[in-house]
Amino acid sequence: MRKGGIISAGMGVLLALSLASCGSPEWTGEDVTATTIGINADGSVLEVVVEDFAEDYYDLDELKQIIESDIAEYNSESGEEEPIKLLEAAREGGRVRTRTTYKSTEDYGKFTREPLYFGTVRQSGFSGFEIPSVLDNGGGEDYNVSPEDKEKHVIFSDGHDRVVSPYKILAVSKGVKLISETEADLSETEGRSALLLVK
Repeated sequence: MRKGGIISAGMGVLLALSLASCGSPEWTGEDVTATTIGINADGSVLEVVVEDFAEDYYDLDELKQIIESDIAEYNSESGEEEPIKLLEAAREGGRVRTRTTYKSTEDYGKFTREPLYFGTVRQSGFSGFEIPSVLDNGGGEDYNVSPEDKEKHVIFSDGHDRVVSPYKILAVSKGVKLISETEADLSETEGRSALLLVK
């Protein structure tokens, strides 16, 4: 299954899923109008996907069955108790909205095929994620990453959606736009993005 869409079979457009229990305190994604992922301090994820929905190809029940089938297959192979759960699949006008929870960023990355990391800068290197030496402070000025940042948390994402962080965003990689202290827009990024956080 590939992120950016949840309709994996028969339609060139995929719908991406949702994550739960994420982001800023008690972030539920109730009011989002664009695909957004939120990350909790415990590493769990909630993704809210909002996509155009062409009912000529699928009705909502068929879409829900496809999503639930993909999730069930992943869960059965994981050996864990429901690491992914579909919370909602609803139609809103000509769009469909899904909310799905992931037990960890690793589960999210494996399921959507878009790597996602949340942890300390020090730990990230062991997982194959390297933070750039220079970031943007969100106001167009350089932020030089130093050894003192090793214990700060960081989010890495290969996706191009919005990201809600559990902590304040201190600096970001090129192309990332800050929406608020805890939310960033990755839609204009290329490759992997990094968000350096501070509690």
